[in-house]
Amino acid sequence: MEFIHPYLLFGLLAVSIPIIIHLFNFRRYRKYYFTNLKLLKTIKKETKKQHRLRHLLILISRILAIIFLVMAFARPYIPGPQGLQKTDVNKISIYVDNSMSMQAAVKGHRILDEAIAKASEVAEAYNHSDRFQLITNDFKGKHQAYYNRDEFLKLLDEIIVSPTTRMTGEVYGRMKELSDIAGKEKLHFYILSDFQRSTTELNSVARDTTVLVFLMPLLRTALPNVYIDSCWHATPFNHLQQQQEVYVSLTNASETDLEKIPVRLMINGHQRGLASFNIQAGSKAEVKLPFTNREAGIYSAEISIDDYPISWDDNLFLSWTVKDRIPVLTISDGEAGFYLQSLFSNDSIFDYYSNDIKRLDYSRFNEVDFIVLDNVSEISSGLSSELQQYVSNGGSLLLIPSGEADIMSLNMFMQAVSGPSCRAYDTSLLMVTGLNSDHEIFEGVFESVPENIDLPKATGHFPLSGYIQGQTEVIMDLQNTDPYLTISKHGKGKVYLLATPVGDETGNIVRHALWVPLVYRMAMLSRPQDKLYYIMGEDNSIRTSRLTISGDQSFIMKLSGSEFEFIPGFRAGSETAELFIYDQITQAGHYELYTAEEKITSFSYNYDRKESAPAIYDPSEIAEMTDLAGFENTFLVESAEGTVSQAVIAFNEGRELWKLFIWLGLFFILMEILLLRLFRK
Repeated sequence: MEFIHPYLLFGLLAVSIPIIIHLFNFRRYRKYYFTNLKLLKTIKKETKKQHRLRHLLILISRILAIIFLVMAFARPYIPGPQGLQKTDVNKISIYVDNSMSMQAAVKGHRILDEAIAKASEVAEAYNHSDRFQLITNDFKGKHQAYYNRDEFLKLLDEIIVSPTTRMTGEVYGRMKELSDIAGKEKLHFYILSDFQRSTTELNSVARDTTVLVFLMPLLRTALPNVYIDSCWHATPFNHLQQQQEVYVSLTNASETDLEKIPVRLMINGHQRGLASFNIQAGSKAEVKLPFTNREAGIYSAEISIDDYPISWDDNLFLSWTVKDRIPVLTISDGEAGFYLQSLFSNDSIFDYYSNDIKRLDYSRFNEVDFIVLDNVSEISSGLSSELQQYVSNGGSLLLIPSGEADIMSLNMFMQAVSGPSCRAYDTSLLMVTGLNSDHEIFEGVFESVPENIDLPKATGHFPLSGYIQGQTEVIMDLQNTDPYLTISKHGKGKVYLLATPVGDETGNIVRHALWVPLVYRMAMLSRPQDKLYYIMGEDNSIRTSRLTISGDQSFIMKLSGSEFEFIPGFRAGSETAELFIYDQITQAGHYELYTAEEKITSFSYNYDRKESAPAIYDPSEIAEMTDLAGFENTFLVESAEGTVSQAVIAFNEGRELWKLFIWLGLFFILMEILLLRLFRK
């Protein structure tokens, strides 16, 4: 205990006054006459005991009354973390967590509303001369400055839920960075949050003795939550009249087993799928929703469930595009082989183009999904560069080398696209004996693979080497274990390499029943697909293919079903285009891209699921962590008893005791009066 005015404690010398009075009491005794001496002796004994007791109690009451009254005027207090080191101006930085988890309702009130109310109470606990700074997950520019109390309270009223998720360390770093402009005033940091385990990093709160950090948890127990975690298509390619399946991953972050929970699939405003699932407490479940792409065009879908009290993660938006034709280009030394022309030109699902390697139009690469290099002898440096970029941006390429191919130019290209190298041509007659029937290229080709399946043969091939496991996969191999057909992934695309020339003189692959489904599936799997959905706060740019704009036109993104729209940034590349969002998307949904009045495509944005896991650090765990870490400048503020402002004042100014001492002084004065009256009777 300390005193604001300790010099007034000299007033305790006044305690000597009642002591002196009681020691030198010169009041005369009264005379009483008794006829019986025995009776007089008894009365004297009883009077002496009462007299001593009365004077002792009155003396104690007077001494205590003087002590407590003097100490009350000296303003006693129990010092808080910083005592009463007054300065003219305090700088207070208050972080209000306005992330998605804060919009959950507890007893009919949003956690965010409670946080705003407590931030207001914190401000009210300080002086009018103090300056306040507001920090939210948005990291807005106007929140960098310090304001007076009234201006700060207006900023609090403007807070809305933000899709941005911030780690505690990131928030503290922001507050510390902006505190450099605060000068030499005392710095107080307040962090008002639900302190979810997924975003809380108390170890990142530095031990800075110049800053006092106050942690104010808003939840004592975690809320139950069932949410849609993610989704994906069974196959990454969508074709017309093809049955597709979307898989939905769901998480039960509660302590209750759930049964027959419905999950719905809406496509372009119509319900196209419905299923139900059972899920145990603390576990995950997967649900499969089948549908059919009935027509070409843009598909905007929404997967939804019903859950309470956390509902912001009960919907997941996704979109994709289905085209009616697949553009294919063959490049050959002269005329393309019949085995390609007859396959692609006679099927209405393909737009087929053929070019001589000596008269190439590189601009056409941007218009096709699948390119076949048919029996080429050499890949020039210019063609190699264009094909590398084409594959990197999501294109698919089938390379069929000529028996007289320039191995050096061939290998330079294959190394550039992370593929295997070719060695000298081998004229041995070999059978294909290995078949990776589980590869996606054979999906739907075989009902079952017989043991003695008839496979192609080759009268010559290029032995392959130098391929990296994980980047290159062998689809078919020969009886001497040399690869026959490989696939290498590079960038967003892939390169198929057939190790043998095609033609009647080099084998029977083009006459074999496997040729048509093999090349057909390569073309079907070639179409590059944009992401099904994007995450707010993570994906601030969108890479997409075949997106162009001319003149003074600009793109406009519109939120479906809303009047909200904005102009995204745009950068065009030779093969891909990039749209920049600049954090302008704050609401989950479908965003349609327009030029003038023409709708080009659609992108879907969802909230970050990082805060869907509702596990929190309760106040006792927070206190334990700060104690174990030895954070002498970090304090836990709870408002279970009294108001937040009272708790803040107790921390900042200590707990003042002068009122208590006044009451104690008055109590002993009253005790003295009662004792005097009681003994007088």
